Amino acid sequence: MNIDAFRCMRQGKQLFTLNQQDSFLLAPIEQRTNKTHRALLLLHGFSSSPAVFRLLLPSLTLYYDAVVCPALIGHAENLDSFAHAKARDWISQTEQTCEILTKQFTQVDLMGLSLGGLLACHLSTRFNLHHLYLLAPALDLRLGLSHWLKIAKALNWLGFRKIRSAAGNLYTAENCEIAYRQLPLTTIIEILTLIQQFQFETPKCPTDLFLGCHDEVVSSWRVADRFTDKENINIHWLPNSAHVLPLDGDQNTILACIKKNLASKQES
Repeated sequence: MNIDAFRCMRQGKQLFTLNQQDSFLLAPIEQRTNKTHRALLLLHGFSSSPAVFRLLLPSLTLYYDAVVCPALIGHAENLDSFAHAKARDWISQTEQTCEILTKQFTQVDLMGLSLGGLLACHLSTRFNLHHLYLLAPALDLRLGLSHWLKIAKALNWLGFRKIRSAAGNLYTAENCEIAYRQLPLTTIIEILTLIQQFQFETPKCPTDLFLGCHDEVVSSWRVADRFTDKENINIHWLPNSAHVLPLDGDQNTILACIKKNLASKQES
């Protein structure tokens, strides 16, 4: 890992550098007990890392027998690895992780943020998931997808290789997101193409969708339209959050929802 490739960011501004002692924050999460009843798979967003879930982790480990969050391929490494990351590798990696967990545990819940939310939707069509928690899933972006995809390809063709990251879309100022400080154009093309070509299917398992009222990345209303009027889906609008929901102002709302769902299923 090249820790200098990362910055603590808020609203696109680089607030802090990190040192090698901080590298554990970006490492994959795998916390298990000796029980095999209930597991939670966490999937982080584009250019981010498992660090984005660490504030929620103390509560999540109280609710689940295992909490697992892989670092998506190319993430939490270095810019060269990130530049060579492919969407098909993210899909294959998360399928393999989910398959292992569904074989090891009776119930598997899945929480995905942004890109992780898109991947979670895909996994819900492949596996019998117990519950889905979608945090600002990157199914529809606020930017013009085709327009910016053309620009990214043109810049890459002209010889440009990286652009400055605008990570850390947070409404509150208490936390910041650890993310790559630069984004390779090749990887931007990968994520935009994945979103453009993604064949969305409405999840069939119980689902809670969380959308930030101040999100500047995802088109929250368009995403909400995909899930409206479905009996198995609850939509939560978070008034104190933008895009990076696990670090923003409505963490307690997300955790309370999970706790309530688990309690109601235990009673039934």
